[in-house]
This record gives sequence, structure tokens and C-alpha cells, in this order.
Amino acid sequence: MAKQSDKKIAQENLRYLGNLKRGFLIVNAIYIFYQILYHYYSFTFWLATGYLVTTGITLFLWKQLVTYGSPKYSSDGTTVNWSGEDLNSEGLIAYMFDIIYITWFVHLTSMFFTWAWYIFLVIPSFAIYKVWTFFIKPNFFSDGNMAGYDSQKSNRKKKMENRKVKYIKK
Repeated sequence: MAKQSDKKIAQENLRYLGNLKRGFLIVNAIYIFYQILYHYYSFTFWLATGYLVTTGITLFLWKQLVTYGSPKYSSDGTTVNWSGEDLNSEGLIAYMFDIIYITWFVHLTSMFFTWAWYIFLVIPSFAIYKVWTFFIKPNFFSDGNMAGYDSQKSNRKKKMENRKVKYIKK
């Protein structure tokens, strides 16, 4: 019974990885067929370079997700020794999925609109925003009086502070 959650995570991870593999094959097959074979006259050196670089990044991220999310089974193959990292979790794994999906979107839309390659600017823009809000702004641009301190207190702590009886000397 204790291994049921590991089995569930392992099954979900295998499903996510299978979907990623199918998506990668479908998107790249469409791009290669349409852009390279059908519109070969518009496939320039820079488009080829951009396609190869972004496909390489996608392959690297996919390989990382396979490494993180692949379950490890016992020698007989019936029990899960390690279910892998939960690929449904937040944080770096979610960002990897986002970058892969953005890359697929750019590949598909760049077949019709050359400006679609500028959509990749969303990724560094979001990274700059995260670095600004979590590291730079709180550490270098805080006003020093802990103005946001009250909003970070838990409700229980606020109630306890309100219950305190204050005695005033006259």
C-alpha cells in the first residue's frame, strides 16, 4: 500500500514522457516536411541555424526530463524502487516543459510568419522578471522598514498579537 503513490507517479511520468516524445516527433516531422521539403527555397542558413539550435535545446531538455522522471524498477520488474521526480511538480521541471512547448509553438508558427522567432524573447524576459522580483528588488530596493512584513505573517500570528492585552500607565 505504501508504494501505491510511487506507482502512480511512475505511471504519470511515463505518460508525460510518451506525450513529449510523440509531440517532438509530430512537430519536427511537420516542420521538416513543410519548411525544408515543400518550401526549400525559403529555408535560409539562418532559419536552419535557428531550427537546429532550438531543436538541440529541446532535445537537451527532453533528455533531462527523461533522466529526472524515469522510474527505476526492481530486477523482476514488478515493484518500483524509485518513481522518479514528479514531472507534474512546479519549479524547474515546469519551466523545462514551458520552454519545450514554446519551441514547438515557434516552429509551427514560423512556417507561416517569420516574425514568430521573436516569440523566443518571452523566455529570457520571464527569466529577467523572476530574477528581478525574487533577488534584485527585495535585496537592493527595499525601503528597510519591512513594509511587507505584516502581509507575510500567518493568520494565527496576527490573531495572537490582537489578543494581547496592553496596559497603559497613567
